[in-house]
Amino acid sequence: MLPLALTAILALAAAIVFATLWSRTHSDIRRLSDRLGRPDAEALASLDVDSFGAVDEIAARFYRSRADLARQLSASEFQNALLQQIMNGMGEGVLAIDRQRRVVLANRRFAAMFNLQAGFVGQPIAAVLRNDSILSGFDDALGHTAGRADSARRFSIRSGIEERKIEMRAFPLPSHDLAAVALFIDVTHVERLEELRREFIADFSHEVRTPLAALKSAVETFEFDRGLLTEEQESQLRRIMSRQLARLERLAQDLSELSHIEAGDLSLERAEIELRRLVEDLCEDFRDRASQKQLRFVITGDGVRIHGDAMRLQQAFANLLDNAIKYGGEGTSIDIDVLSTPGRGIVRIADHGEGIPPEERDRIFRRFYRIDKSRSQEIAGSGLGLAITKHLILQHRGNIEVEGAAGGGATFVVTLPK
Repeated sequence: MLPLALTAILALAAAIVFATLWSRTHSDIRRLSDRLGRPDAEALASLDVDSFGAVDEIAARFYRSRADLARQLSASEFQNALLQQIMNGMGEGVLAIDRQRRVVLANRRFAAMFNLQAGFVGQPIAAVLRNDSILSGFDDALGHTAGRADSARRFSIRSGIEERKIEMRAFPLPSHDLAAVALFIDVTHVERLEELRREFIADFSHEVRTPLAALKSAVETFEFDRGLLTEEQESQLRRIMSRQLARLERLAQDLSELSHIEAGDLSLERAEIELRRLVEDLCEDFRDRASQKQLRFVITGDGVRIHGDAMRLQQAFANLLDNAIKYGGEGTSIDIDVLSTPGRGIVRIADHGEGIPPEERDRIFRRFYRIDKSRSQEIAGSGLGLAITKHLILQHRGNIEVEGAAGGGATFVVTLPK
């Protein structure tokens, strides 16, 4: 990233220097053109009749020079307009200062980023922005030899109620009119992705640690103590290895599935679906598992017809039912209500377990996220089910939310367009 940023800043610096030189040339040409446009009348009046031939030649040269200057003036105006258009079209903020630390040049993105009104060009940078990070960034840049190093730093600014992360890269310029130029890049989204990457690595490591430890222990036992094991003990070790291998396989499959969905490679095969019937069929599939925890399904509501991919919606609702069985407690019910509203079908799946704290409800759809990580190894699963479910619902242009109840438990609310 650093070499690319340096290249961009060097190109930008060259463009700014070029724009400044063109601006000065433009002014010089205009002044000369104005002078040529006002020939000395007294000198012309002093010429005698015999000098008219020479006057014609001088006049011809004068008008050719004036035409050349006009073309140069037009070219300089075009170059200035083009460079300003390029600067204003950039997605990054640009600011240049002179050696007195006055603002020489700024584009629209910079003004919008820092909520500045027009008219600040020519003012001292310290009067325009009271931001220590920016001032020290320029100080660092001015302390370097032009073209040798850039000064990079990140800081936060407020944009309404939102906090934005800005990266500033300042670079000295080899020019008498410009001392330094800085590029301001909004890296809020990049920092968020970096945070998600760190969380993903940490959560993935947590998820695979236990099955790998169990497999290692079982393999070592077979390797060193096989002759001392009874048939029952060998059978138990095989079951452990089989179970942990299946767990790792499920984790890999779910990761691949989620990556496939997030990449936009999923193609939905839409057809008319009777939503209540789809839920009833899934409950029938899960009935044996629910009965092991003395759970019963209670389905209410009317039939609702929507257009969607039946297989993918079955996958999404299966994850929700599986989640309700895991965390819904024992000896209670899983209440499912299918509702019809104008243009929408709604499915509410409520359990009566421990519930989800309000501060956790926005996080449970993240990859590997679990409310109580100490219990994550006790309850089977890859930790990706709710993340997959959310993306599948979003693919159907729907929405999914989670609610709490006063008496405990959690309710997942899925809304789908008809």
